[in-house]
Amino acid sequence: MSRVLPELFAAAVRRDGAGPFLTYYDDASGERIELSTLTTANWVAKTANLLVDEYDLEAGETVAIGLPPHWLGVVWALSTWSAGAALTSGTGTLAITGPDFAIRGARETVASALLPLGGRFREPLPDGVHDYGAEVYNHPDVFSPYDVPTPTSPAYDDLTHEDLIGTADPIGDRILVTRTLTDRQGLGLLVGVIAGGGSIVLCRNLDAAKLERRVTDEKVDQVLEG
Repeated sequence: MSRVLPELFAAAVRRDGAGPFLTYYDDASGERIELSTLTTANWVAKTANLLVDEYDLEAGETVAIGLPPHWLGVVWALSTWSAGAALTSGTGTLAITGPDFAIRGARETVASALLPLGGRFREPLPDGVHDYGAEVYNHPDVFSPYDVPTPTSPAYDDLTHEDLIGTADPIGDRILVTRTLTDRQGLGLLVGVIAGGGSIVLCRNLDAAKLERRVTDEKVDQVLEG
């Protein structure tokens, strides 16, 4: 098995690029989006190029993700690792926020409107806050890192790439989750799915009345709420 996270994800793309990787629902807005492994990789490459070219993110720096359960959180996590940087639960070099702009104290703050297809904000943002949806599409969907992470490179707080991969249980099932995938527990699930060749149905604002039908429609093997 690969010993760094970008390699682990690249192996998943080679194994089944066209297969479903992440299906996202928001039952408050009615949004549904399905990303194959290859489509996810394209978003990851665009975002990694954005991190390096626009925000000068370097190896050893950190990214704090302050998003609700959302497919873009997965993209940001994979992009951060691709760029050789690490995720943090504290204040990072870069802060990634939703429409509330909740994280402060970073060198750069990047916000997403959390609209379908990563769309841009409809109103001007506060000074010093970058609009992810307005900037990401300008970047190529192929990324060549300047600093390739090693197994002992930081990945999340005090965990290395080797730690996250070594402690994640491979998941070959299609799982339904309602939690963020960018904290310690969520990253364990994400890495486990990538390693095991599984897939994720990520539900935000889940309508409990729709759960049984969704499990059937999406061919879910396990429901992991909370």
